[in-house]
Amino acid sequence: MGKARFRDKGEWIGDFYNHILVECPQCKKGTKITWVADKTKLKLACQKCGIVSESNFFSSIGGQESLWLQTHCCGKTLWAYNEEHLDFLENYVSASLRERVPNINKSIASRLPNWIKSAKNREEVLKGISKLRKKLNEI
Repeated sequence: MGKARFRDKGEWIGDFYNHILVECPQCKKGTKITWVADKTKLKLACQKCGIVSESNFFSSIGGQESLWLQTHCCGKTLWAYNEEHLDFLENYVSASLRERVPNINKSIASRLPNWIKSAKNREEVLKGISKLRKKLNEI
C-alpha cells in the first residue's frame, strides 16, 4: 500500500490554483490555464493548437466539466486541477493513518467527499488516480 501516514497541513483548494489543466476548447487536447498577473483573469494558451484566450471566470472556460484530469470512480467523478492536486489526493487516500489539523475546517482534507475518504473505496480511488496520472502524459 502507499504511505502509512498523512498529516493535514491545512492546505485549501486554492493552493492548487497556480495552474489548472483543462481540455482546450479548440483542439480538445490537454492544456493548462494560468492566472494573469493581477489574479483576476485566467489565461488559456494551448501549446498544441496555439489558441490564446483570457477569461474573468473559470466557468466561462467550461467549469469542472472542462478539467483534463477527471475520470469516473465509485459512481462519481474523481477530478484534480493539476499534478500537485493529484499528488495530494494520492497521499491522502493511500495513507492508513490520517491526521487532521484541529479546528481547520477550510482545509482540503476536511472538505473531501466521504466517498474519497472511505477505506472501502481506497483501491478504486487509487485506480482512478492512476488513470489520471496516465492522462498527465498526454499533455
